[in-house]
Amino acid sequence: MRLPRPIALVLLSTLALCSTAGAKPKYPDWLRQAAEQPAPPRRADEKPTFEVLWDEAHYEILENGRVKQTIRYAIRILDLQERWRAKANCSYYSSSATRPKISAWTLHPNGDVHKYKKSDEKERSNSSYLTLESEVRTVTVDGWDETRTGDVFAYEYTTTESTIFTQYYWGFQSSGPVALSRITVSAPAGWTIDQTYFDASPQKTRDGNTVTWEQKNILSKKWEPHSPSSAAKREHMRIVVAPPPDSRLRFSSLNFETWADLAAFQAKVSDPMAEPTAEIAAKAQALTQGAASEWEKIQALGEYAKAINYEHVGLELGNGGGYTPRPASETFRVGWGDCKDKSTLLRALLSAVGIDSYVVSLNATDNDYADATLPGPFYFNHCITAVQVSDDIQAPAVYEDESLGRLLFIDPTWNNSPIGEIPFEAQGGLAVVGKLSPQPLVRLPLTTPEQNKISRNIVAELFDNASMLGRVATTRHGQSAVAERRLLSRLDRKEYLESVAERYASSGNPSPVVKVMEEKDNLLGDRSYQTTTDFAFPGYAKQMRNVLMIFKPALLDRIVDNPFSETERTLPVRLRARMLEETAKIYTPLGYVADEFVPEVSIQTDFGSYKTTTQFDENDSQIIYTRSFVQNDCVVPLDRYAELSEFFAAIVEAEQTPVVLARK
Repeated sequence: MRLPRPIALVLLSTLALCSTAGAKPKYPDWLRQAAEQPAPPRRADEKPTFEVLWDEAHYEILENGRVKQTIRYAIRILDLQERWRAKANCSYYSSSATRPKISAWTLHPNGDVHKYKKSDEKERSNSSYLTLESEVRTVTVDGWDETRTGDVFAYEYTTTESTIFTQYYWGFQSSGPVALSRITVSAPAGWTIDQTYFDASPQKTRDGNTVTWEQKNILSKKWEPHSPSSAAKREHMRIVVAPPPDSRLRFSSLNFETWADLAAFQAKVSDPMAEPTAEIAAKAQALTQGAASEWEKIQALGEYAKAINYEHVGLELGNGGGYTPRPASETFRVGWGDCKDKSTLLRALLSAVGIDSYVVSLNATDNDYADATLPGPFYFNHCITAVQVSDDIQAPAVYEDESLGRLLFIDPTWNNSPIGEIPFEAQGGLAVVGKLSPQPLVRLPLTTPEQNKISRNIVAELFDNASMLGRVATTRHGQSAVAERRLLSRLDRKEYLESVAERYASSGNPSPVVKVMEEKDNLLGDRSYQTTTDFAFPGYAKQMRNVLMIFKPALLDRIVDNPFSETERTLPVRLRARMLEETAKIYTPLGYVADEFVPEVSIQTDFGSYKTTTQFDENDSQIIYTRSFVQNDCVVPLDRYAELSEFFAAIVEAEQTPVVLARK
């Protein structure tokens, strides 16, 4: 039977709507494979909160030298608290790369699929409120609202960029289990593609000049406290792609075969920017007018550069790989800059008073990251200054080398570190000095325990009611002083005083009452930080039948728990240099004498040393207690971990050992 035309049209429209409503969003085959593959293996007793199903990158180097990058990533959320991981972050350089084209999905266990729309994309500039804008922009797609436990969040994006560095780092492992990890590099004919493996054994395949490295079913990366970062880097590789020698491509000569190649590049892009203008020269002369020595000149100019506002911004990243600073005159004019800008301004100021200096590249967050055997620019994320100095300059941040001479390293971005010191984060790390010498790769100086010493003098009195009142004078040196300055700069006054009380309480002291009486920062002198603090500990001692009184003479910063008490460990331990020297004079209540105490504890190891002495001065009714702890900067291998644990266990026991007073 033929239906009337209007009715037929209505039915056809209804069927079309039903068909559209029932259609599910499409997603690519790679994502279907990722979602359907078996879960990756877990470590024994591991309960991962997420698992990576697919982690893939493809770098295609085009004939014109540009690089097309394709990223694919899929993750299954196993714990609702981890759904913050359901987020695509795609960063690019606006001046040298195309905006990423992103697709993202959330796959639910029941088969439903949510495909994110163009309107779900958010873009922001990685700049600050200041004058100039960063070239780095980030496009994000956030899956927080759509993703729940058991869901798979996935995304892929492509972008094409101009870059001077065709060197890539790839980590196969993650902090969660990984089902598949893959990287592919395609290059024009005649280009070379080389790789170096680190604990990784990927399957390598080659098709023409396209190389793929793939690994499946990878256990999660295990991290343990106090581990050196180099030990925690597992199953990764680095890839170096280089054009043929006769290539006419832009930047084609930037194939860093040696560290000298990188140093020459640094000098080429940085030195012209460090030329002092008349205004900078005048400022340098004014700042050093009263300086009587080389050290005072360097200190005055360094403190001025530190005072320039520091902003994490990237300029000319596409063309200069983050190594090209602004001219010193521009940073001087606007009064702010990033690390390379501030270092360049400092170099211009130094040059104006006849002091030579060089640009230095390093990793400010991971001093174990660079590998001396593999030259390349990709290790570094920070820039500081090396100043050529005479034998008169003596400071922890001085480096001596036959070819480079005596260099004083200054970081004008670390406001809490005085001139003459560099923080723990950089100490011992590899850095490249932009000076043409046979070997510009240096290892930044390490401080000694003595240079990080805390000196403490305590005078206290123990009363009949078991409470204690006292005063402690503390002098912090080196990184101990830096840590205190960081607290002061990060907290307001009330929060800082609360933090002092918390530190006194953390040693097991009950309900401490603390008042900071005096503070002195010798930033421009011996670089120490001094405090005088009054304290009260109600009920500090334990009383027994009004005959005995028991208390611990290690009043502050007692090591209560052994930090290395784990019975099993898979990674070595990194110790940092520190030192404590303490003298405590504790007046005992009238009518009491020392009945039991340990006169001396002495422990000596390669990791450090520990010593206490305790004596009773009956004439003054006084316990005199001294404590010395030295921890050396070293990496403790696994086969000596038991020794390290025993060392700290002995310290814990000594610091919990009490003095027993008896009523006469």
